[in-house]
Amino acid sequence: MAGFRPFLIFAPLALFFAAFMSAGAIVQPPPVRTASSAEQFDTRAALERLARILGDETPHPVDTDAQDDVRERLLAEIRALGFEPQLRDAFACRTSASGDAMLCARVRNIVFEIGPRGGPAILAAAHYDSVPAAPGAADDGLGVAVLLESARLLQARQHARRIVFLITDGEEPGLIGAHSFATTDPLMDSVEALVNVEARGTRGPAVFFESNQPNADAIAAFTGAPRGVANSVMADVYRLLPNSTDVTALTREGIDIVNLAILDGVEDYHTPQDSLASLDPRSVQHAGDIALYTLGRFASSADRGDGSEVVYTDIASLMMISAPLVSVQVALGLSLLAAGFAFWRSGRDQRWRALVSPPLALAAAAVLAFVAGYGLSLLRPGESYAWVHPAPARAWCILFALVGALLALMLTRGARNPTQTEAAGFFWFALLGFGASLVLPGMTIFYAVPALVFALGAFAGLAWRPAQSLGASLAAFIAIMMWAPSFALTELALGFDYPFAFAMLAAIALFTCLGLIARLSPTRLHVTVIIVFVLALVSVGASAFVPASSPERPTPLNVVYVRDDTIGDARISLGTAERRLPAGFEGFSAEQLLPGDRSDTWVAPSPLHPAPTPTLEDVSARLEDGERRVSARLAAAGAGRIWIRIPNAARPLRASLNGAAATFTEAEEEEGFVTVICNGRACNGAHLEVILAETGDADADWLILGQTPGFTTPETAALIARRPRDRTPIQNGDGSLTISAIAP
Repeated sequence: MAGFRPFLIFAPLALFFAAFMSAGAIVQPPPVRTASSAEQFDTRAALERLARILGDETPHPVDTDAQDDVRERLLAEIRALGFEPQLRDAFACRTSASGDAMLCARVRNIVFEIGPRGGPAILAAAHYDSVPAAPGAADDGLGVAVLLESARLLQARQHARRIVFLITDGEEPGLIGAHSFATTDPLMDSVEALVNVEARGTRGPAVFFESNQPNADAIAAFTGAPRGVANSVMADVYRLLPNSTDVTALTREGIDIVNLAILDGVEDYHTPQDSLASLDPRSVQHAGDIALYTLGRFASSADRGDGSEVVYTDIASLMMISAPLVSVQVALGLSLLAAGFAFWRSGRDQRWRALVSPPLALAAAAVLAFVAGYGLSLLRPGESYAWVHPAPARAWCILFALVGALLALMLTRGARNPTQTEAAGFFWFALLGFGASLVLPGMTIFYAVPALVFALGAFAGLAWRPAQSLGASLAAFIAIMMWAPSFALTELALGFDYPFAFAMLAAIALFTCLGLIARLSPTRLHVTVIIVFVLALVSVGASAFVPASSPERPTPLNVVYVRDDTIGDARISLGTAERRLPAGFEGFSAEQLLPGDRSDTWVAPSPLHPAPTPTLEDVSARLEDGERRVSARLAAAGAGRIWIRIPNAARPLRASLNGAAATFTEAEEEEGFVTVICNGRACNGAHLEVILAETGDADADWLILGQTPGFTTPETAALIARRPRDRTPIQNGDGSLTISAIAP
């Protein structure tokens, strides 16, 4: 038996590393069914329908000819399913979340219903517009495909509440269609629940990443979904991010929300690679199965729940667990007491060594990962290698967490009393969990379950001493199974911009394994830390030499002709200077392209060429009721998007475009500006009115910017032809940008 003891001790380390390295496989969607029953989501039918809607896969931004074509094909598919779609045609504007921009477009939302007439409704939402650079097969063709196939299946069922299917327009330029529906459509007043389907990539699982507060009804509707992937910490973190979907515009107090999205394949997001060829059918099936299940659960119940708040997570996509936050906090408190008691009764001999081991392990892991990440950023500035090859970065983050744990035990000699170290690890684990409940409540479920298992083992250990270690081993296994998939989802959502954070996540999970690691003999402990550290350095070395981009995972590079009539000059822009330029793109320097830009842009001089340059016509100004009112008519001159930048020095208060109004947040500084942004054909001839405070600077010049995707000059066309296969246009893509000034 003695010969197997080293294996039994090393096995948890190997399991930990393997689980965190391969956790992405745990949450992958299942294979596409070879055949679907009459009540199952038919992936092949959904994809065939989507292919007909997208046609030749031309990008179709809001209010363009290409969008008209997509909409007509979409309406035909809806009618073929036996529904009578209604078109909601409106010119709408929305104030940005920051309050300094007004986002406008003519939008055509599509609405149809199933179920009982009148009464409360469930809203199923997706959008059908794309960005100028992308065909939009995943974003959000996937959502459209899921909604249509779900509607086909749900129309044959009896429902307690009706389902309103909303396919919005103008999501990409600022949730304009969703805002129009939410603020003007009478159907919105009856909505009690919302299921939205989105995509930020072309593959991977459909993740339930956003819900409402209180969320118990939404979690109940989702629980039981096939291979459901969800946890409450994602919802907490998402609320802290500036990201948004149509849900942002559609939500209001009292609506239960299930927001679904696929996240993997982000390198295809808003690029020409967002195509049917790149879209993983497994992701379509997974999103379809979950949306169909959740919509059915919402619609089948006429009564709503008690509206409580719960924390929740899936376990390896096999089951969902949830509990009220208060009960989880109580469980963590009891676990903290149990771990503290177990630590106290484990012996008095140099308790401090065991007690400082967990925080020392955490600090060591964070410092080592930070140094590695910082060193790589100095060695390879402007290259996001982890974008293309995440495995090496993932490996050294995890390995440095292991090094931190091993070093901490070695330096404190915590291995002298494994039982004591075990209890200390769970004490700190429960303490961090209780602290997390005050900052990110959703994260508490990841701490509470393993800590509670340890606590039960510790209490049983009062009668039978080995029970504590058995409970600790089981708790460590549960922690790995819960934390590893969350680690993988965090990687998909955020990338490796902050590697020390990933090392810290892994190190915290390792707190549950410290008792097992402490059973290594001092000699084996020293040998193990050397081996793991060498492996970490090898992983860092791999990150230093792997390519920063590839044809399969390209990095963004737009080629844009910029004509600045304010200075009578022209330039070519290649996007952010935070990324290195490929070979053959010499002569570019890092400069600020526009006032207020957050980062420098790669620019080079260019000959002057004519380009679509919007203007303001019929400009007039008057004083009225202590305010200055400027009226004008937009002349697009062929530009697809118009930006009107009004300096804060002019004191802009509110504006309207074609009668659609928005109010700006009062600016504290005069250096900035507010922006009126109009998208699409309806901008040409649109009537603009801007209201400014009488005390504002009436002489301050306004800037008018015109964006035209697809416009080229001989110089930009030559650069586009030379763009290597490991670079790709993104968002607005290649085109032109014109800048001019007026003094209204």
